[in-house]
Amino acid sequence: MKKFSKLLVVTAITGSILFTSSIASAASFKDLKEDYWAQHEIEYLVDQQIIKGYPDGTFLPGKTITKAQAAVMLVRALNLNTKNIKVTFKDVPKTHSSYKEIAAVVEAGIFPPSKEFKPNEPMTRELMAEVLVNAFKLEGAGTKEFKDVPKTSKSYKAISILAENDITTGSADGTFKPKAKVTRDQFSVFMARALNPDFLPNQYNIPMNVNPVIKLFDYVSKNPLGIPSLLDLKGNIDLSNLSKAIKEIELVELKEVARLNGVTEFSVTLNASLNDVEQDFLKEGENKLYFLVSKKGYMDFKITSIGKTPHLKEDDSIVTSKEAVELVSGANKAYWYVVSGGEGPRNLENFMVGDLEYRYMGETLDSEEKLLNYLGKWYSPEQTAKLFKDLGFITHNGKLAQPNADGGSLLNWEKATAKIVKSTTTSKVFEVKVPIADFDEYEINKVELHFVTGEGWRVHNVAQ
Repeated sequence: MKKFSKLLVVTAITGSILFTSSIASAASFKDLKEDYWAQHEIEYLVDQQIIKGYPDGTFLPGKTITKAQAAVMLVRALNLNTKNIKVTFKDVPKTHSSYKEIAAVVEAGIFPPSKEFKPNEPMTRELMAEVLVNAFKLEGAGTKEFKDVPKTSKSYKAISILAENDITTGSADGTFKPKAKVTRDQFSVFMARALNPDFLPNQYNIPMNVNPVIKLFDYVSKNPLGIPSLLDLKGNIDLSNLSKAIKEIELVELKEVARLNGVTEFSVTLNASLNDVEQDFLKEGENKLYFLVSKKGYMDFKITSIGKTPHLKEDDSIVTSKEAVELVSGANKAYWYVVSGGEGPRNLENFMVGDLEYRYMGETLDSEEKLLNYLGKWYSPEQTAKLFKDLGFITHNGKLAQPNADGGSLLNWEKATAKIVKSTTTSKVFEVKVPIADFDEYEINKVELHFVTGEGWRVHNVAQ
């Protein structure tokens, strides 16, 4: 634990909680400014001893990376074996400085086998995609498309999978530029994203060294004038008055507690010793505060709100396989509950409409509103509407009714297993393996989940 004097109060109250982590010291290169767009990824790879730069202290970020240099980085990143390798090349003698690394990546199936490796040939974006997909065993549905990458291209699948894993986003005009050469800084960024999800270009994964809640602590001693640059506060917290009320702050715990619509929430537990100054934000002793952090730009995050109660209730980024199975299992039970007619008193008299015999629903589901609200707890609005239509519900004499139907399912969803095959912040697809009753047989389903604003994750589609 760390104690902060009154002079540090504003920083403490606004979230300086680096006591749980430390910022890694990374080598600095003469040709990289502190605000360089790929600085954090390059420093991360330096810390991991994957890159070292040049003897003169430069990194040369805009220089094209060669196949040999990429091979060396991959061997270091994956800790590949470089001993007793029998792969040979016409243009890479065993005396070549990078022979072992080149041979290792080819033997590992990362680069395609060939008689010539062409070590000084520049890496292209399409080769980069193939290499990273092979190296990190990335999986995907292969459905992400770019204007300039036809499905007939040999690199189509690798490029698509790389994009589905958020390692590349392509260009703003919808192209990928597969033949373009890859620079040293670009390859470093792609590598960092493949190695550490904190660097993925989405709105949630916040690397520790750019988290504004953590950076505040470092700014107190090194750059106090820079503290306002970390804040984009909304609300009426009088930090000046609050600082007068505080003698000392002891920070106890920091943890991420929720994510929603591009904002991450952290909880901070602290102990406060207070002066007799009128304020109603902190109490003497233990307090728990909640900080919202929002992404403002690439690797640029700001604290946007501070509160005494949680701001968020849902998480629209992370869905584990277990949670996916629980959601689909619950949706399956809800489906059959609806098909069975619900519960409670009902009119037992059946009636005919055309060639179909209908029965009334039980009291728990005897109106369209009740039924849609019930299904909406498990299914997306689109899927809820589809189920309502497909099951043929009608309103008769003021009560909801459905065609007579019996049935059930032999699928044991509660014992299902799942693995994710596609993921965005609003849609996820799981491949779900479901046991069939007590038989030694399984059914494989693709389950698509959608995030419903204000509600959370819902089942959108289930297909074999």
